[in-house]
Amino acid sequence: MKKTDKSSSVIFLLFSVALLLFLHGCDKRDTKEEDHAPLVERVTAEEIFERTKNSAEAGNAEAQFQLGEMYQNLNPFGDEKADAVVPSDNAKAAGWHKKAAEQGYARAQHNLGVMYEEGLGVPKDATEAMKWFQEAAELGDAEAQFKLGEIYRSVDHFGYKQVGVVVPKDDAKAAEWYRKAAEQGFRHAQNNLGMMYEKGEGVPKGAAKAVEWYRKAAEQGDANGQNNLGRMYDAGEGVPKDVAKAVEWYRKAAEQGHARAQNNLGFLYLYGMGIPLDRVLAYAWLNLSAAQDFAPAIAFRYMAEEKMTTAQIAEGQRLASNWKKGDTLQSASISGSGNIESGGAFSKHETSTAFIVSHEGHALTNYHVIKACKEVRVAGYEGITKVITSDSVNDLALLQLPSRSIKVASLDPDHPNLRQGEDVVVFGYPLNSVLSSGGNLTPGTLSALTGLGNNTSQIQITAPIQPGSSGSPVLNKKGSVIGVVAMKLDDGFAAKTTGQIPQNVNFAVNSQTTKTFLDTNRVPYKTSGGWFSREKNNADIADEARKWTLIVECWK
Repeated sequence: MKKTDKSSSVIFLLFSVALLLFLHGCDKRDTKEEDHAPLVERVTAEEIFERTKNSAEAGNAEAQFQLGEMYQNLNPFGDEKADAVVPSDNAKAAGWHKKAAEQGYARAQHNLGVMYEEGLGVPKDATEAMKWFQEAAELGDAEAQFKLGEIYRSVDHFGYKQVGVVVPKDDAKAAEWYRKAAEQGFRHAQNNLGMMYEKGEGVPKGAAKAVEWYRKAAEQGDANGQNNLGRMYDAGEGVPKDVAKAVEWYRKAAEQGHARAQNNLGFLYLYGMGIPLDRVLAYAWLNLSAAQDFAPAIAFRYMAEEKMTTAQIAEGQRLASNWKKGDTLQSASISGSGNIESGGAFSKHETSTAFIVSHEGHALTNYHVIKACKEVRVAGYEGITKVITSDSVNDLALLQLPSRSIKVASLDPDHPNLRQGEDVVVFGYPLNSVLSSGGNLTPGTLSALTGLGNNTSQIQITAPIQPGSSGSPVLNKKGSVIGVVAMKLDDGFAAKTTGQIPQNVNFAVNSQTTKTFLDTNRVPYKTSGGWFSREKNNADIADEARKWTLIVECWK
């Protein structure tokens, strides 16, 4: 969120904090467990709304913007539905956005532009929409910058010519605005800038540059970026040809419902390219793509039918009919759990860490922790833990515990607000057979907002990492998860490439990538640690983390 009226925002923040302290009894410090809960749980949605409304009426631009979002029901109040507190009212939303926009508040300017573009609460007016998009973009709002890129690239798509606004098509300007948004991490702009480089529109044609931007978008979960990156690996353009990697990226996009990716994945299954031939799965993916009227998939589906038995076609149709976004398709002959029943034939080889992310018993760890396991078990739970799905690119794996859980981790809601130099802690079970069975808390610093090779799906931390730390949560001072420990810089590699052995250079999958993975798999995770939460000491963080952090056992 961009703030153009810093002084008023500070006043609003101080007022909010003062009121919270008064309500909470800031002079009292009990040792009861409930005192360690985030303050956000002690403030009702109605109180937040009234305080925001009062500040907005006093002229605070940030509060005016937030009130506008509340009236649009874009700003839910924790677990409560927004419309239960503030009935949706686009006219009021537009009014408050305009007040903030006129004070130079960029996010409000963007939202107001959208409302004029779509005729929400105000008459449809492309001239006004363009005006507010331009102002917000010039103030650095990434969504507005992306919108301008779209307008300059394809005016007719938005109907700007039809209503008399003269905005000549200009690929160079489109690329310029896409770049501004892409450099701020806006994934849709990253994908579109990649397309501009691939086609040579507004920028010099360059496949390697296209791959660079497609990858940035893909690693943030953008389905178009994932499909496009898959295409580049499939064709060997901008990267060495690698059909197996193409399959990985096609699958990620296909599981999000991307019709082209579903077609591409189905085609590769049909001919066994980069993946074992499987006509049932080929038919299922092609059927899903064809259902979205993607013409090539209809033709390929017919070709698949010519080579299949009636039973195989029926199975492919069954898989497609039962599929939902986020599902991984598996034919009846393939185990759905990712585990093999052992009958007592396997033994425990190593342990790592995982943490619970939903009351339904979902837990997170690394892909590399479970990839070679015949069985996955969790200490303290009876039975075998299922591997629901995994992401080899971002090194994440989603587990299903044998039972539900009362205590769960809270993920940080504001990844873009992370700051280099912040204090962090890692809680996990490294060297479990040697160190404390009650878990280890290790403090450190957020040393970089990107990972190895400037990987935007990772963060770099200084907290020391040991064998068994993989899958551990990285927590901020509010006790919210900001990352999942993934790897440490290999000493041999570092010595060979730099001539030195650096200390405490470790990496974690960031919370944005983690939440995208959970969203894709429809996991009902919890977030907290926002504006109204307070910082905790390390002892309190350890006490909380111990309740939802687990020892993962790999059996082979």
